[in-house]
Amino acid sequence: MNDNHARRLAVLAPKVMGAFHHLSRRHPGTEHLTMRQYQALVLLQTSGRMTLTDLCKKLNLAASTGTELVNRMISAGLLEKSPEITDRRQVLILLTEKGKSLLEQRKQQMTDMFEKFMLPFGEQDRNNFVQAFEDIWGIVKKYYARE
Repeated sequence: MNDNHARRLAVLAPKVMGAFHHLSRRHPGTEHLTMRQYQALVLLQTSGRMTLTDLCKKLNLAASTGTELVNRMISAGLLEKSPEITDRRQVLILLTEKGKSLLEQRKQQMTDMFEKFMLPFGEQDRNNFVQAFEDIWGIVKKYYARE
């Protein structure tokens, strides 16, 4: 890999991320979620259900930290446990209706945030902005992620 690419990204990434900081970080009308909690909700929405071990691996968390995270989210009514049908020793983690609803609210809030962010853009700049993110996602997905 060319170190110049990494250096350019090290300069550009904070600038791009910094452009979003003036937007509202709090989401009125919804409960506060940590980034890890949000990531767990998204992973479970995508997969439908996961074992605690798999969730910890995906989030790069120690088992004890993952257990604590899941237990807090169960207490908040966002997740539930269900025994695996074929192997009762395994416990699956699933989203509750409340967890699904919270994710939908966040999606709408993000839509509103990006709409506000792109308000001063012309139509061509909006198209280019969205296309740039689609291009970035295409590259990332190719090497690291599953849609």
